Amino acid sequence: MNLPRPLVLFLAFCGGSAIFATPMLLMALMTSGDPVTSDEPDAVAVSPTPDAQLVIASDDSVIPELTPKADLPIAPDSEVNVAVAPEVPAPSGRTTQAIVEVSFDVVEGIQEIDPATGVEYETWGYRISGTDTVTGTPGPIIRARVGDVLRFTITNLEGNSHPHNVDFHAVTGQGGGAADTVVSPGETVTIEARLLYPGIFMYHCAYGDVPLHIAQGMYGGILVDPAEPLPEVDHELYMVQSEYYTTGDDTGTVETDRSAVSDEHPTFVVFNGAVGSLTGDRAPRMQVGESMRIYFVNAGLNLDSNFHPIGSHWDAVYPEGALLSSPIRGSQTTLVPAGGGVVVDLIAQVPQTVVLVDHALARAFDKGAIGQIVIDGPPNPEIFEAIGADAPEPSASEGPGQAAGEQVSIVAGSGISQPLDASDEFATAEDPADYSVNVLTIPVGTTVTWTNDDPDMIHTVTDVDGAFDSGFMEAGASWSFTFDTAGEFEYYCLPHPWMRAMVVVEG
Repeated sequence: MNLPRPLVLFLAFCGGSAIFATPMLLMALMTSGDPVTSDEPDAVAVSPTPDAQLVIASDDSVIPELTPKADLPIAPDSEVNVAVAPEVPAPSGRTTQAIVEVSFDVVEGIQEIDPATGVEYETWGYRISGTDTVTGTPGPIIRARVGDVLRFTITNLEGNSHPHNVDFHAVTGQGGGAADTVVSPGETVTIEARLLYPGIFMYHCAYGDVPLHIAQGMYGGILVDPAEPLPEVDHELYMVQSEYYTTGDDTGTVETDRSAVSDEHPTFVVFNGAVGSLTGDRAPRMQVGESMRIYFVNAGLNLDSNFHPIGSHWDAVYPEGALLSSPIRGSQTTLVPAGGGVVVDLIAQVPQTVVLVDHALARAFDKGAIGQIVIDGPPNPEIFEAIGADAPEPSASEGPGQAAGEQVSIVAGSGISQPLDASDEFATAEDPADYSVNVLTIPVGTTVTWTNDDPDMIHTVTDVDGAFDSGFMEAGASWSFTFDTAGEFEYYCLPHPWMRAMVVVEG
């Protein structure tokens, strides 16, 4: 007897002793478009009748009444339906359904995934056809309206090395379209898919070794607006959280660690494809009083996201990106499963830099899942005001202070986590640097002054043997100590113990 393939999978999941669901079988089930067949005499084949309804729905279905595809116009040329992260296309403004045409190219290329250290990695991804970007991670966001038909064309560029496809979580069809979008290098295919439900959805490659293709960067988001638009906001932002599983995080090109993919131990957890993609000069900006809507996709591959705005709240949360549901109001952290999404609104109440993180904070501080939203404008003491505190002034010096002084700067960025046992910790060209001088050699009686030039962190200058301790130094503060005894004095920062340096006193 030839069992239908879905039944094979069902029996495998139920523990059938004679059947084992391999990853390749699972892949075949996801992407196979073949009808279910059987050699059994009582098998019944079901095929659509000429008068079949346009859509099958229950009485309380939220699926809209669909305009027949033959009657749909092409979306107007003035309508933009794709954009590259972190941008979002403007809403269509349409009140009727249409055919939305989108074309992607598959690209395979090297991209810098940690600019601070120069780590490079070969990513596979999607770009808007006709553009010349080398990489496509994350893929562009697609925006359409519920009831629209997505006419999607994908080209796997000549010169690529692998077949690929696309599984749209917004699409109802075999594998979310994956079965019919498989393209080898040099091939182009097109599908048409009705968008039945509004929300923010993930799309990704589901070909071959599916975890590997996602881990290499093949994912993005598709936004389906509801028929009744959401309340207007001043800004919209497209964010994708994802994971890289690499052979290291040192400078240079790294490779995929396939065993780490299976073990769910990512080297990097990032927003929009790279460490720092939404920080510094790349951080989005708002003015006090403005609102922002974030369309957030957690591409995974493996980890749930705990999406949190440090210093603010989610004014509105549409869990799982389901835009027909009533939003949660005033949330601190929203859980986004791997392969899921969420839509959140944020209000700019006071001037600050809101820090966006996965609040499983090792992912943020150690692996890169940090973004920023810079809010400018007048302060609002009714909401937040820094009163200050009476604190003792650090002593200007200790010891006789008889010789000329030396200056040491605590450099910007030194509070970012680093290995405790870095081999270049005391080297002149330590990378990244903690202090302007790592080993300072001075005669007995010299006064050394440390200045905290790190604008974002409080630091200390603390001797490992307890000979001196500056106490906490705010950004811009200075502290001095006079060395009246010969010897080697290793010191560190109490809250950031990877920051180590040394004073050598010759007598």
